[in-house]
Amino acid sequence: MKPMTATTLEDALDLLYQGQTNVAVIAKEIDVPFEEMKRLFKEYVSKRPVDPAVWQGDIELSWPWA
Repeated sequence: MKPMTATTLEDALDLLYQGQTNVAVIAKEIDVPFEEMKRLFKEYVSKRPVDPAVWQGDIELSWPWA
């Protein structure tokens, strides 16, 4: 399977948000300093609030929590 690659900052942030890569890897790939990428991703996430309804009915507890 070919690894996902980003061509723009927006692509990189989308891949991070989807959990397809990590900050260090994508920062190096698109040539953005690590600390700057962390800051940008934090800002990106803060603008996308989590809707609690998305998780309702989607979780099935298993041992040892059930």
